[in-house]
Amino acid sequence: MRVLLVHNFYQLPGGEDRIVREEFDMLARAGIVVDLFSVHNDEIKGVYGSLGAGLQVIYHRRARQELAEALKKFAPDVVHIHNFFPRLSPSILDACQAAGVPTVMTLHNFRILSPGALLHPSERVPGRDLRRACWWTVPRRVYRNSAAATLAVAAMIEFHKWAGTWNRKVSRFVALTQWGKERFVEGGLPADRIVVKPNCVARPPVFGAGNRRGGLFVGRLDEAKGIRTLLSAWRQCPYPLKIIGDGPLNTLVKQHAGGELSYLGPQPREVVQREMRTAKFLVLPSSAPEMFPVAVIEAFSNRLPVICSDLPALEHVVEVGVTGLKFAAEDAEGLARHTAWAVAHSAAPAKCTRRVIRRRSMWLGSPRSTLRQWRRLPLTVVRTSGPSCRCLDARKRRGRALGAVHRIAFGSPAEGLPTSLHPAPASAPAPPPDRRTQRNRDTVAPCADRQRSGGFPLFAHPRKRCSVSGQEYCR
Repeated sequence: MRVLLVHNFYQLPGGEDRIVREEFDMLARAGIVVDLFSVHNDEIKGVYGSLGAGLQVIYHRRARQELAEALKKFAPDVVHIHNFFPRLSPSILDACQAAGVPTVMTLHNFRILSPGALLHPSERVPGRDLRRACWWTVPRRVYRNSAAATLAVAAMIEFHKWAGTWNRKVSRFVALTQWGKERFVEGGLPADRIVVKPNCVARPPVFGAGNRRGGLFVGRLDEAKGIRTLLSAWRQCPYPLKIIGDGPLNTLVKQHAGGELSYLGPQPREVVQREMRTAKFLVLPSSAPEMFPVAVIEAFSNRLPVICSDLPALEHVVEVGVTGLKFAAEDAEGLARHTAWAVAHSAAPAKCTRRVIRRRSMWLGSPRSTLRQWRRLPLTVVRTSGPSCRCLDARKRRGRALGAVHRIAFGSPAEGLPTSLHPAPASAPAPPPDRRTQRNRDTVAPCADRQRSGGFPLFAHPRKRCSVSGQEYCR
């Protein structure tokens, strides 16, 4: 099986970037032929770079052409898109559709519904329609505190809503939590094409038991992560706290550093793992509804309980009294009170640690869940034009590849795949070729493709009906 990962890396590395690298390594170790098509936001420099990115965020033709060349060269069976914003744009879906390759899109945030990536407080009100136009976010500057930047992202969202891009060009969506799936269904995505698959990280190396002391925060330093709530709460907590990360509020954190609060800045993964093995609990005071914080599963993989805000996405991840504690979002006094209780009852975090050890296996990385979702992909590629017979060979090859990968990974034949896609027994004679289908595949071109390639108008060509799809096309 051949898988192509597509991702737009951020300037400040975050959880999405980490998940992409983890998935790449896990699939490669499982014997899957995997490649990465990526761009980086570091290439956006200066005013002109930002202006160019804003103009291309709706539809970037060059990104589509580059991905089309990569698809032709690599010939994947599945394309897995993690992030297309801002330098790739949804135009890459057209490249996948033209190549007849099914696409899987992981919904790491709400970018296709809201310019701010995370739902605005007014959008979290129960009963508020998420399908309404998002032009109201422009005067509120929800993206980078800029009206112009918010306008560009809102235009991208509304254009592709109007064009039906997500419903017509994506084969399968992956939501990280059930709560996230429900929000996207409210936003207009088809529920039957959304599956829930939580994030996962690679299994850390085995280490011995050691003395744990102090709290730990790992993440981006911005308003959504609740940094102000954390700093306000720790004025009331005479207990060590280490902060790892970078972001717009790093200056504020440096001003409060000193005494029991230590700011370590951005650190590599090895340092983060070491700090998680020596901390007593992880603090996650996020104020915005994140989809699935990677820091939580990193903490669980290192036997570390979590004190977090009561986010809907973490409702079934962090269990109160079992794997951690919860407090009301943006409640600094509540965070200080829960921290003081955890410090006073020293046996409670240790008990949570033992329970995390028993339950952490569900978050440790394995390509099994990813392959299981890809095996459920619809065999018909979502297309808006072109004869269906052109996709038959690609669909057969993909079905055989998925069946072979499933037999290797699970030791049993793939369930849910049509038997006609599996190799026929040796004794069964090969069916004769359908000359009408072959003639249509070789000589019939879709009208839309003829128009896009600069051909003659539709009325200048005689019409013909495809014997496989039943649709009419011009010669």
